[in-house]
Amino acid sequence: MYIILGHENPDVDSIVSGVLLERYLTRQGKEARFMIPDRKVDEESVSICLSFGLDPRKYQGELPKEKNEYILVDHHERNVPGQVVAVFDHHPTLQSYSYPFYRNEKASSTACLLVKENESAYTKDEIELAVLASMMDTVSFHSSKTLDEDVNWVQDMCRKYKFDFKKLYQMGISITDVSSPKSFLTHGLKHYEFDGHKIASSYVSLSSLTEKEGDIILGSSYIQEYMKEKNLEEFIMIVHDMSCFTSTIFTYYPNRVIIQGCDYIVSRGKDVIPCVEGKILSKKR
Repeated sequence: MYIILGHENPDVDSIVSGVLLERYLTRQGKEARFMIPDRKVDEESVSICLSFGLDPRKYQGELPKEKNEYILVDHHERNVPGQVVAVFDHHPTLQSYSYPFYRNEKASSTACLLVKENESAYTKDEIELAVLASMMDTVSFHSSKTLDEDVNWVQDMCRKYKFDFKKLYQMGISITDVSSPKSFLTHGLKHYEFDGHKIASSYVSLSSLTEKEGDIILGSSYIQEYMKEKNLEEFIMIVHDMSCFTSTIFTYYPNRVIIQGCDYIVSRGKDVIPCVEGKILSKKR
């Protein structure tokens, strides 16, 4: 059996791409199962998926103890109780991998990578989910990771199938619930390891950065505690200000914080993490 896994703390694209790949492989006569081993899935991601008829909670559960073959979607590196045989991702990396099948290239979403130019293999509702994932992952095309060809594809699909573009657009620019300062730590939380260096990152989308400065300061203490607990060298928190479509990057080190403003919506996977990876790997050389 193929076990399909999105990344830890899965977002909408990770969930949608996992579900779509499961359905695709099943139709091809393969035994495949998408699983979410996380005990808790981000409430925002669950709510958005539910509004499009997909319940991520149905896929939650412990991974089987017996060894299976694993397929990773929306990420390319993970410890699993078996062998990783394939990867579908849209986060190109400087590192090389020897998986039997490896597809990792620029795209607005992993779901888009799976469906675009292969639409006949998917239903109308599944294509809409891929469109949704693309809008979510690009902040409705405001992110620097947006590709023109993917914008054209989304628009073509909306015209062809009469999808509600306005609804999809609003989903993509939705504001993160930061009612708790811990939200700045946990929303979109991802872990990375480059040559033994442990990094983590989160992101939030706010209606206004200035209105939430106090919450950011409170959230900083949780981040510092988390860094000690997980032995992290760096924690990168990205704040998108949706009032003007700009981003601010807060990079935490054990004894200092560096703040960098950007006049556009940065992409964590395109702009931020590759720079961290390059910096670490260049020191190795």
